[in-house]
Amino acid sequence: MHTGLTPSEEFVARLCEQAFLKLWTHPNPLGKKGKELCDCLVVCGSHVVIISVKEIEYANTCNQVGWRRWHKAAVDKSAQQIWGAERWLQEATVVLRKDGREISLPPAETRNYHRISVSLGARGEVPTKWGELGNGFVHLFDEYSLVEAFCELDTITDFVEYLTAVESLISQGVRPVFVGGGTEDLLALYVRNGEDFGILGREGGTPDTVIITEGISSDLVQSSEYAARNQDLSSSYAWDRLIDHFAEDLLTNGMFDMHSKEVTKDELALVAMALQPRSHRANLADAFMEFLGEKGSSITSRVVVVGNKTAFVFLGGDSSDREYRSRELALRCLVVRGRSPNVDTIVGIATDKPKPGKSGHSSDILYKHLPIWTEADAENVDCIQRELGYFKNTMWSSAMAPNPSIERTCHSRPDQNSHVKR
Repeated sequence: MHTGLTPSEEFVARLCEQAFLKLWTHPNPLGKKGKELCDCLVVCGSHVVIISVKEIEYANTCNQVGWRRWHKAAVDKSAQQIWGAERWLQEATVVLRKDGREISLPPAETRNYHRISVSLGARGEVPTKWGELGNGFVHLFDEYSLVEAFCELDTITDFVEYLTAVESLISQGVRPVFVGGGTEDLLALYVRNGEDFGILGREGGTPDTVIITEGISSDLVQSSEYAARNQDLSSSYAWDRLIDHFAEDLLTNGMFDMHSKEVTKDELALVAMALQPRSHRANLADAFMEFLGEKGSSITSRVVVVGNKTAFVFLGGDSSDREYRSRELALRCLVVRGRSPNVDTIVGIATDKPKPGKSGHSSDILYKHLPIWTEADAENVDCIQRELGYFKNTMWSSAMAPNPSIERTCHSRPDQNSHVKR
């Protein structure tokens, strides 16, 4: 259920839910003395995204008076709300949602704040000022760029990486000037060229001013390369559905708090899953679905190493002995930590493999964050592999630090003398 107070706020909240998923999207949270903090707050991992929505119809006065009046009512007031929310959040540890659910914030020293102004009503007729507006960089989205941004950058990591790239562009002295074009065209340059927008580090030096013309976004969307890329990423939404499946269980059982003393490892596992960018999700989903589809295979487990020192372990096992399956998953995650030197966070997912005539299934999720690894830990992993054969034939090396868009998948076939369930 969306709790936006106005149609525009509700629309933005719905876009946020689609992009960042329900567990991390909080429309109209409450702040000081129970008053509305902002129009939407997104909290995932270390990221805190503050969104303010203003819908002010522009009255064309055929001079600067009209657009200055609109800018003050829409952009300036939005920025003030964002900065006020941020000041309150800096002193807070928890936020109360509109529906009464309490959300804990990440530790203050780890938080990354991102400021979003959604300023509607100008219909592209007003020259807008955005960027460093006095108390931090504010990103501005209007009618034309709003949907494109939230649909194109539909993971928290992809979204904040774009915001960071824009801030870096401006901080290096580049001034985008929009002539017919808008921030949706700047986004298209990012999608096509990456974090340098095809602007930074060019031969002859970085320009001070870049003219952004209309049509860059539409040309990208209509290109065959863009269609092919989207086709390659289409499988990634199975990963989103898997996150939603686990999240629904957590919400149903009343486990809402993401960072409190009562936080479960299940919830931290979901954060690790949600922090994967779209390209990683495609590889993870492909590996997971392929693993589930290996009927009659002796492969019982698979590992996918991704960025951010994170690995995912998939385990197939009958839920008739769920306790045994959970122990095996935990031991396999330890082996992955010990054998992959560039990994310190492991998420394990155990589930029933589909079988003819069998309906229903159960799943288990596990989270381990082990930044410190001792000689005793290494000896324990040696013992696990000797006695149980987990990932015994897998080749591990320091090279398993993947390219940001390429994951390595390892297969494990149980040793003949191991106790792995088939």
